[in-house]
Amino acid sequence: MTLDQLFANAESLPTVPRVVADLMDMLRDEEVSFAAVAHRIELDQVLAAKVLQMVNSPFFGLRRKISSIQGAILMLGLSTVRSLVVSSGLSGAFRKVEGVDLPDFWAHSLRVASVARYLASKTRRADANLAFTAGSMHAIGHLLMAQAMPGRMAALNAAHPFDALGRAQLERAEFGYHYGDVSASLAQRWDFAPELVGALSSFVNPMNSAHADKLGGVLHLAVWRVAMERQGVDLSHVAGLWPSESAMAVGITEAIVHEMPAPRVLAAELESMIA
Repeated sequence: MTLDQLFANAESLPTVPRVVADLMDMLRDEEVSFAAVAHRIELDQVLAAKVLQMVNSPFFGLRRKISSIQGAILMLGLSTVRSLVVSSGLSGAFRKVEGVDLPDFWAHSLRVASVARYLASKTRRADANLAFTAGSMHAIGHLLMAQAMPGRMAALNAAHPFDALGRAQLERAEFGYHYGDVSASLAQRWDFAPELVGALSSFVNPMNSAHADKLGGVLHLAVWRVAMERQGVDLSHVAGLWPSESAMAVGITEAIVHEMPAPRVLAAELESMIA
């Protein structure tokens, strides 16, 4: 199945929840008011419940319960709200996918997203909030491929897990494209920001273009770091695995990665909220 054939049946494709699209547009505006964001969240009961659940969780240790969305936003900040909106909205677009353990899939995506945001915050070459969104979406193409080609994807999964290093290269050899290409195509159809589409289409090989994609480079490092955790690799022994070219292009050193909390720690609170 070609990439065009994968997207040929528009009716079978997931649609981005309206609340996610609306809030992502609103949150791109640095001048947006908390009241406007709160009003839009209040129109979606599921999302509103998750925001209140998060702000009242033991993680924040508040002495009094927050009962209003605007109060929650004041406490959490727009950056955290943006992360919750994207994560909750994307996970809600896929209810069941044959051969895919969705809780594990979203846990992986949230870890990549959290690492991408952390790394982007350490360099001025990529926006941290956009990096989180890119991380949340980077592997969504895997779900579309699993829906369209369950047998072929199951065989590939058995030989090489989707979240292990080298998976994208195997998919390209097998299909002529990889899950990042599919993720980028879906983001484009959802009318997401061009910078996001560019990162999703380039993160597998961010240095392969005339002008290296900085956001794609950050995402490349985040995917690498989460794969290292999954494989149980000791970071003190990654000399031959360290993606030095991509790291140098975005100003990330090995020291920054060594000092960073483990991906599972960075994403722990969001994982519990999205579960």
